[in-house]
Amino acid sequence: METFTTQAVYEKGVLKPRKKLNLPEYSIVEIRVRAIPPAKHKTQFALLIGMWESLPEKQKTSLENSLARTRQRSASKLNKIAKSLK
Repeated sequence: METFTTQAVYEKGVLKPRKKLNLPEYSIVEIRVRAIPPAKHKTQFALLIGMWESLPEKQKTSLENSLARTRQRSASKLNKIAKSLK
């Protein structure tokens, strides 16, 4: 049987693979767990990239850049609102 390595997120007591596994339903698997140190954790946005695993790298980069610009604009608007409330 094929052996492979994948990443998973531990959430609410369940390990959730970050990408779809090519396994039949109800397959029994053997798991070796190695936690990734916090310093190597990706940003919250990067954790979402697993959902877009099948996208070409160019599209992933474009989405990340678009979201970064949106966050910058939002932060700027929030700063203006905060200053107006002082």
